[in-house]
Amino acid sequence: MSESSDECEAKSGEIIAGNKDLSNEIFIRLPATYLVQCSWVSKTWFSFLSDPTFIQRHTLVQPPSLSGLFLIPRHNSHPKKVHFLSLNQRQPKFLCSDFLNSRRFQIVDSCNGLLICHSQESGDYTICNPTTRKVKILPKCFQIGNGEFALKLVWDPLISTHYKVVHIQKVNGHNGLYEISQYSSRNGEWTPSKQPVFVPENMNLKSGVFCNNAIHWVKNKLGSYLELNTMTVRDMPELPRKEQFHYNIKFKYFGKSQGSLFYVITNLLQHCLELYQMKEHYSGWDFKYRVDLDVLKPTFMIMGRRHWGFPTQFSECENDVLAINGASSDESLEIVLSIPGQVIVLHFESITASIPYPVFRYADEPIWLRIHSAFQFFETLSLV
Repeated sequence: MSESSDECEAKSGEIIAGNKDLSNEIFIRLPATYLVQCSWVSKTWFSFLSDPTFIQRHTLVQPPSLSGLFLIPRHNSHPKKVHFLSLNQRQPKFLCSDFLNSRRFQIVDSCNGLLICHSQESGDYTICNPTTRKVKILPKCFQIGNGEFALKLVWDPLISTHYKVVHIQKVNGHNGLYEISQYSSRNGEWTPSKQPVFVPENMNLKSGVFCNNAIHWVKNKLGSYLELNTMTVRDMPELPRKEQFHYNIKFKYFGKSQGSLFYVITNLLQHCLELYQMKEHYSGWDFKYRVDLDVLKPTFMIMGRRHWGFPTQFSECENDVLAINGASSDESLEIVLSIPGQVIVLHFESITASIPYPVFRYADEPIWLRIHSAFQFFETLSLV
């Protein structure tokens, strides 16, 4: 009697599951979100896919890439519902935001696929991997008090499987003086720095950007960064802006992509975005791209809404830069742009060419300009 197709598939699955080398060669080529679903098939697959050695190799073979954005309302409603905007069309229907909302988690920071979340129910701070839906409660940091503080997640999965959390606490009665503590997933403990550090006033510590083992802040024309190896604060090169048109220049975005810092401003008179990249060794800012927003207006006419009381030529092309995604040098690069009612992704094959991607939406729900904060999502199997 011939075997049924179901029986043949079951036996094939058993052969694959029983052959560790074959399983490894197949699984290592699959995205992390698919592997999470595979781990639900059997205890054998779950054990194999949870092995730290496999996870580390998978990360090296398939480095984390930007898959989407968590969008958090900036208004003070409670609870703040997390929306997920997918930027990856091959990604399965696997809404990490459902998991975060079910736990009533508020995102504090994100880094290469891991999140720091604050539980609105217990008050605990947790490390969360939204891909695997695994959570670890951080031990209490003895320095957390009623004063101003920030928590920053620092982790480079291509260098280490272990992450750190940096806690920055303002010293009461001392302007610009902060105490630093670091939590390491390697030993599960907080370690205070030997002495406080001075950070220039008016820096928004919670908006810090982790890149190349340092945390960076910008404010107006100034920028500073905290070197985590030496626990010293240094000045960045003066932020790029054209002094003769300073009243027409507006800050749009500061962030990182693939190990590089990017800074974006808009020129209100010329209706364009200007994108700059930090040079090596903090030697200055390098002009990379200019985006002519007037080219987009015929397709997205709502960008050019005229503001009451202002001449048309002074009306801003309404947009927010949510993320920069792409390589350094002159390889392809994307700008994720929020405009009234929707999000678009502009794709650049080179400095001289720009081709708009299709329009992306979060389900069928409009995403309105300037009311969301964005946290990046990367697929990763990393343990918390």
